[in-house]
Amino acid sequence: MLGMQMAQGNDGYSQRLKTFLQSDVCDWLFAINEASVVANTRNGLLEKETAHAIRSALSEMQMELAQDGAVRPKLYITFEPLLLKKTGIGASVLHVGRSSQDILATTQQAITRQAVLTVADAVMGLENTFMELAQTQGDAVVPNYTNGVQAQPNRYAHYVYAQAYVFLRILDRFKALINRYDICPMGAGVLNGGAWPLDTDYMARALGFSEDPHNAYDVGQLTCNDLPLELAQIIQSAMLWIVTFLQDFTVQYAQTRPWVLLDRSGSTYISSAMPQKRNPGMINDCRRDAGVVFNEAAHIAQRMHGLPTGMSDVRDMDLFVELIVDAVRVIEIFTDIVAHLKINRERALEEINADWSCTQHLADTLMQKAGIAFRAGHHAASAWVTFARANVKTPANTTYADMCEFWTGFVKEHPELPQTFPLSEEDFKATLDPECIVEARATAGGPQKASLDAQRAEIQGRLARFATEFDAVATRISQAHAMRQKDLAEL
Repeated sequence: MLGMQMAQGNDGYSQRLKTFLQSDVCDWLFAINEASVVANTRNGLLEKETAHAIRSALSEMQMELAQDGAVRPKLYITFEPLLLKKTGIGASVLHVGRSSQDILATTQQAITRQAVLTVADAVMGLENTFMELAQTQGDAVVPNYTNGVQAQPNRYAHYVYAQAYVFLRILDRFKALINRYDICPMGAGVLNGGAWPLDTDYMARALGFSEDPHNAYDVGQLTCNDLPLELAQIIQSAMLWIVTFLQDFTVQYAQTRPWVLLDRSGSTYISSAMPQKRNPGMINDCRRDAGVVFNEAAHIAQRMHGLPTGMSDVRDMDLFVELIVDAVRVIEIFTDIVAHLKINRERALEEINADWSCTQHLADTLMQKAGIAFRAGHHAASAWVTFARANVKTPANTTYADMCEFWTGFVKEHPELPQTFPLSEEDFKATLDPECIVEARATAGGPQKASLDAQRAEIQGRLARFATEFDAVATRISQAHAMRQKDLAEL
């Protein structure tokens, strides 16, 4: 478990994790029994005197099990004896038509739903931090890379918004996950329902679900394995993208003068042997821990593999809660890293101008302003880069005369091209200007200001909708609890 290790450097659990950990399996065993008392009493299946006795016993148990050192049951077969000890065996009528199977499935479904909301909340925090980073650092023109090699200049905001779109998809998967599994298993019994007509519609509403069982076998035996599996796969995706971002960033520490750094106290440590060395400890730890969480999530699929129907290996809630805590901790620490990134704009431009990452724009301009076919212009531009590198020329020290000299030699082997360099000095200089190149991107979704403004508005709009939708689920759960307590009081 990463939680304790990571907490040491970050002052313990965040409020979102504390809230998640406040509700355990035992809490949901109480909730299920409270809802069952109301439903069965209303339908005449439970005598009021017995209902009152059960209600009082449940209230006493809640106080007793809230005490420090109390052993809180995690299974109904250990919960029920505590109840019957207070009420007598007659109260076991409450369990007619139910099973440990549908009760276990319901507790797991409820806790997993809360886990989705908790991880989604952490991702929402990350997304808001991406928005802040784009606002404060995003106007910088920086080098971007493909295949690990400098490729083209870009606005940093364009890169940051791309990361935000990745995590929007993850939020969309969380939302779909809640919608897909918003079903209460109570009433499914062991696997095909029960002879006792439990009011499954009330049970669903009183436990904060939107639907009662559609297929008892599915919700009681299959859904409860599928849900944690899907959630684990989404968490794996989040961890992979966190590592990708960190890998993009970590390579900067190999440079003597990085153009982007983590500006946070305590993020690096000095080598024990080399006084000059500053190792990116916080980044390395976050990347390592993301890998550990990825493997924790993989264990769910591994535990599920080869199981016959009805086995509950996947529903080990201790391991599941540990996964959620660790995943949220990694997302929170990654968010802290993102919040403290700083761009050295001058150094970023220096990096771009040290090589020929702007050369595609030269080929584009030869086509647009001189009518040269793109592939011919691409070939000429590539040959120019070979010539420039051989003669220690960079965009920073190249002159128009240098290009004209190259062109004169190049067209001797390409007589189909203009015999003099076909661009003006102004047009040629523009092909070397990273700022000019970034703004020249004309297609939708590019780094030009109008496009970035549109991307920001779209991301913020989608985040607002996600916040509303997740809040609605959380409110429904709270309202279900209030309704259940009100109904109990009215018995």
